[in-house]
Amino acid sequence: MERTRQVQCSASEPVRYDGDDETDKIVALAGLGPLAEYTDRLGVTGGFAGAVPYLGPGIPVVDRGGLLVHGLLMLNAGGDCCTDLAMVQAAEGVLGDVGSDTTFRRMIADFAKTPGSTGAIDGVMAEVRTRVWAEHGWSDPGRRVTLDIDATLTRVHSEKEDAKGNYKRGYGFHPVACFADCSGEALAVEHRPGNAGANTIADLVGIVDAGLDALPESVARSHRPGAVAADAANEILVRSDSAGHTLGFMWDMWDRNVRFCVTGRSNTVLSSVILSFDDNTNWEQALEPHNVDLDDEHSDVDARKAQVVEVTDDPAIARWVGLKKRPKDDLDVHYPPGTRVVVRREPLHPGAQQRMFDTNGWRHTIIISDLPGESALEIDRLQREHAHVEENIKRLKTCGLDRFPFPDTARNKVWTSMVGWAHTLCRWFQLDLLAGTEFEHAHPKKLRRCLFNTPAILRVRNRQTWTLWPKQWPWNPHLRNAGRRLRTMNPPAPLQI
Repeated sequence: MERTRQVQCSASEPVRYDGDDETDKIVALAGLGPLAEYTDRLGVTGGFAGAVPYLGPGIPVVDRGGLLVHGLLMLNAGGDCCTDLAMVQAAEGVLGDVGSDTTFRRMIADFAKTPGSTGAIDGVMAEVRTRVWAEHGWSDPGRRVTLDIDATLTRVHSEKEDAKGNYKRGYGFHPVACFADCSGEALAVEHRPGNAGANTIADLVGIVDAGLDALPESVARSHRPGAVAADAANEILVRSDSAGHTLGFMWDMWDRNVRFCVTGRSNTVLSSVILSFDDNTNWEQALEPHNVDLDDEHSDVDARKAQVVEVTDDPAIARWVGLKKRPKDDLDVHYPPGTRVVVRREPLHPGAQQRMFDTNGWRHTIIISDLPGESALEIDRLQREHAHVEENIKRLKTCGLDRFPFPDTARNKVWTSMVGWAHTLCRWFQLDLLAGTEFEHAHPKKLRRCLFNTPAILRVRNRQTWTLWPKQWPWNPHLRNAGRRLRTMNPPAPLQI
């Protein structure tokens, strides 16, 4: 008789979990400690202390600057409502005293009732940004600064003020954001009703102006309406999808001495030019974009077969561009001086629905830009790199932009601003303390799972408190290296508010 081997199937060890004894030596979410100390060493916490409004009687018991920082840590740790501040309280061993969710809710209400309060916080972030950018060389004279703008739809499932139906038949809000491509940080995030237009000129120009205000003064200088191009130390490029293909937006960028690169929408003239392409068209092989995620090592065969050609000199288009003044109305169609038109084509993907001017199995994309020195290939590659904005918006949504916890617009606007501040602090932390590691450009979900949620035991030795990380935790070296880099940072200097 054949003997059958008995295998014990078990995913656990015989451990009792119903014990009554507890210990205060283990700190949950100890991995948030390096991010909190990094914020302190930048001087952000001290700057917040003088900028956060307080409308209560007497002197606040809880430091409002520290409370705001703890709220931003909560967003980075995965919280999406005020009561989630309790999760940060479990890390008080490395974060200090954390206020209650009720106090946090009152602080947001004070923000909503105090005009200009979020602008004061933006001023603190702008001053810190000046130092961070100087250390990384992003604001060096002569360097191009690229801004990406985009809007995103966020759903809500309850009645909230300004929650409206959108053009995709959903219901919720339609915030718009401006990012710095060099770091991925959010320069400005604006809360908008759900029925706000995707190509509303006032909103797009407004978010660009807010992004310019957030830049270091040396970079933003001479990038305002009526600016003198010769006085600018840096070239600023704004990229957008087809929402930016409006004459008003492009002329407003031209008035601000800001270059633009947008995805064009088809019209009668552009469609006729595309339909006239033949074998004699001077197509060139497209360049691959930098730092754009492609699965399976560039397995997108259709994208690798893409071709580019510039059609600015086509007689049907050349009459649109010239030394003309700003259009008087929508019927007066012409682009700002120096505008160039580039067409990209790539093979239709299998199963893709063919549009009217997708000819001979090719899909065409129009790019409108006023960059003077780049070739058509470089313009196409720059616009392809606008895909970075999608990754940044994913990060915003993961940090709280996907859920608005308040019924009124005033507090939801404060929440939107907080999401932008939290995202920016996390990006600086990654680029400064996690540079050269797998976490330098990691998404919040990975940061939480591998770093922020790491527990630790605190032990006092030689009058210093040390964290003892779990021995078998694979990402301990990254936490230790972040701590070593923190030791080399200069102490925070007082901010001028």
